[in-house]
Amino acid sequence: MQLGDIIRSFSEDATASEALLACNDIVLFARVGEAASRYEETVGEYASGAVRRFANLAGSEDWLGLMNVVERTDDPATGCLVYMVNWSLKKDEAPEPPAHAGCTCGGCGGCS
Repeated sequence: MQLGDIIRSFSEDATASEALLACNDIVLFARVGEAASRYEETVGEYASGAVRRFANLAGSEDWLGLMNVVERTDDPATGCLVYMVNWSLKKDEAPEPPAHAGCTCGGCGGCS
């Protein structure tokens, strides 16, 4: 199956869940479910959004990593999906930077 076909099927939550379960990574499936709940989305909405975020925000090294996955797998569509969703989960699970992070006032509240 092609990646585009997989992503289009994410409009149905059961199909999205099946596609993620087919990746044979139950930890990934659980992390997607948790993230989807946190953002009040279905599993399919989160997964398709993860792919879009990767396409729009990934840097050169991220794309190189994806190309390595494609070259080394027997199932490029699934490999891409797993890589892109993991990338998005890492971004979403990263702690928020503290207020005034990097400001010159040292976080004293004097910034305007």
